[in-house]
Amino acid sequence: MDTWVKYIHEWLNIAVKDPLQHRDIGKVLAYAAEKRAQELMQEKTGRPFRVVVGQPYDLINDDNLSLCRAQIKFRMKDWHFETTRRNSEKNKNANSTGHVAYKKDEFDYVVIFKPGDNFDFDTSTIRIIPTKEIINPKNTEYLVTNLNVKKIRGTYDSDEKTNEIMKKISLGLTD
Repeated sequence: MDTWVKYIHEWLNIAVKDPLQHRDIGKVLAYAAEKRAQELMQEKTGRPFRVVVGQPYDLINDDNLSLCRAQIKFRMKDWHFETTRRNSEKNKNANSTGHVAYKKDEFDYVVIFKPGDNFDFDTSTIRIIPTKEIINPKNTEYLVTNLNVKKIRGTYDSDEKTNEIMKKISLGLTD
């Protein structure tokens, strides 16, 4: 295992300096981002959450308050938001861009994990967007595939908005 860690560490140091590899860093660090988001959600809401696998969401609350499911995305500059699901008959109406969109009822929030400068973990932040705010107006059963819309990112890319949503989640209120 130590050899794997050595080479992963070596690659990560190279990739951080190469913007062409930044997208791949998110794939490698996805689980760490999910765990950090879990810690921050628990810390700021006082509610227990757990990371899950095999569901359309990555994080779910572990208490008796209202259901809170979150899809976590590791993002830096662009907040693209397509899934990695394959195109299929089941997903035929979810595909207008070549990417498959999430259905609007698969989770309650999108949590954007933003690493600190030079991918610093300790200064990373999260942003939270209620799914009701990102429903695709052209296909209302699905969510948009890109969160770079000025309205969305301009509204939700702030500590104040994140804290406001965290407060509602801490009270068990649904957004």
